[in-house]
Amino acid sequence: MEYSLTKELNATMEELVCVKRLCALNLKPRGVPSKRPDHRRPSTIIDDFLYHGNIGHAQNTDLLKQLDIQHILNVCDEELNQEILDHFDVLWINIDDDISADIRKHFEQSNNFLHLNQQKGEKVLVHCKMGISRSSAIILAYLMK
Repeated sequence: MEYSLTKELNATMEELVCVKRLCALNLKPRGVPSKRPDHRRPSTIIDDFLYHGNIGHAQNTDLLKQLDIQHILNVCDEELNQEILDHFDVLWINIDDDISADIRKHFEQSNNFLHLNQQKGEKVLVHCKMGISRSSAIILAYLMK
């Protein structure tokens, strides 16, 4: 490995030392988490109020009812099906999954929606397609506010 780093990639000695340290860290035993997260369920951000998930969670009527979620904040570029719209209070903020999308312009609306439902003591699921970036940004904006 060292040969290819120095000869083919022109790595410096400092870079080689860093790579060796990283490799050594990778070989150290790590503690095994006591419980793996259950990806079939959304993450609980604030107990009895705020849940973070993906579109699969938002389309699972049984799961939503089991968790007693009344509201859904959809920040996906895909609308939820009619059954969900008929049984839950849904705020759909259509945001493209694109690096150039200006998500900040939606923070006030999403923060107000979340704050109102928290004041009422009602549960909300915030989701996007994969439950990774757009929904995380919305939740972080709310938590920081």
